[in-house]
Amino acid sequence: MSKRALIHRWRIAWVLTIGIELAVILAALGSGYFVYSLVRSTLIKQGISGVEVSARVAAAKLRSEYSSHPTKAPVEDLAYLTVSGDQYVLLTTSRGHLVGASGTRPPASPLGGWASVGTSGWLQFGSIPYLYASAPILVGSSNLRLIVAESQSHLASLLSTLRIALVLGGLVLIMSTLAAISVIVRRVADPLLELEEVARTVTLNVNEAAFASIDSRLAEVHSLEESFSNMLERLGRTQMREREFISNAAHSLRTPIHVIQGNIVSLGRLLSEDPDLARHDLKILTREVQAMATLVDRLLQLSRSESGVPAKLEHFDLQLYLDRIAGTLRDSCMHHALLFSTHDLDARPFVTSDPVLLEVVLRVLIENADAYAEEDSAVTVYVATAENLSDIRIGVRNYCDPIPVPVLDELFERFYRNEQAASSEHYGLGLAIADSIVRRIGAKWFIESRPEGTIFALDIPSG
Repeated sequence: MSKRALIHRWRIAWVLTIGIELAVILAALGSGYFVYSLVRSTLIKQGISGVEVSARVAAAKLRSEYSSHPTKAPVEDLAYLTVSGDQYVLLTTSRGHLVGASGTRPPASPLGGWASVGTSGWLQFGSIPYLYASAPILVGSSNLRLIVAESQSHLASLLSTLRIALVLGGLVLIMSTLAAISVIVRRVADPLLELEEVARTVTLNVNEAAFASIDSRLAEVHSLEESFSNMLERLGRTQMREREFISNAAHSLRTPIHVIQGNIVSLGRLLSEDPDLARHDLKILTREVQAMATLVDRLLQLSRSESGVPAKLEHFDLQLYLDRIAGTLRDSCMHHALLFSTHDLDARPFVTSDPVLLEVVLRVLIENADAYAEEDSAVTVYVATAENLSDIRIGVRNYCDPIPVPVLDELFERFYRNEQAASSEHYGLGLAIADSIVRRIGAKWFIESRPEGTIFALDIPSG
């Protein structure tokens, strides 16, 4: 692995580490706090139930002692009500005035005094929770309130142990996550870096861009590798076709130039010596100039199709439009007769499209149909209602061998040329230009290739 790839690998490792660790830490804090709060609330709720029982028992004992010894003050019996050294028992009036207390007093009182607390609950003093509960008691004609507060030092110890366990568990989780990240980096980042290295080193040499081989056990990486290899293969085919196009275009321009140069030299002499031979040379000049114009026209059309300029849509009569450009379309069909058929329509067709761009598409389709049509057959331009009944279909039909499916999949790729082309004036640009125009004018392709004929048509909006 190159130095650059190693730097990228460590950069990815740090990003993964920080991202995953933050997620793990937040998850650990959240889950730890949830577990700690749940355990604490459960234990405190259970402890409060026990303190409530103690308060009711203490109140019953105090009432019993007062019934047996009515002359004895209730405060004297408070010392006998504490059942453990952690309890604090106090007696107050209904207004909260202290009557008496016994047992280990908490290090602090609740905010507002004991008269402000409810019938049961808990208070935190330092790290130790104190649970309390109260019970009403009638002594003579006085309504008193007996409060039992109990220190939960064992609960504090248990919660402290739980906190330590959660912290240690979080540390273990973080360390195991760090170990998992190293595995993730090797199994995920390394194949991606290899793909990046392949993409960076791909050059115009098609042999070097043939495929990408990545060593990984992940199914996702294998799928990515396959897609990347397919992309490189298509790129290689496109590069090869581009080189072929440049070679063919250069040859197609150089040959007419040489012919034109030679004929221009002899044309001046032949105009007076042999007019018939001069006219023959003029025909040759016209043919070669037309070949050069066709190539230049294709290149200009390709440039315009990629310029992003919106199409100039118009609503027009398709029948009148075809009548007007019929002569130009017939000039594009050099080897076969060109027929027009509109008998499948019930009314005159009106469409919304760009007339100039639509003519370019029709000329391309007619030139291709003429190049591949069988001898002694005709090429037909037809107009019909589309299958959705709202669009108008205009297409070109010829009679030839059915086009194989793999070829159909590549016909619209730039620089693609079928080896069976009948004319050397095809440069693999026509259908690519037509496809770009069809998208710009909002039409849709309809293609069908069967033994009884091949159809290239487009469905144009009629509204």
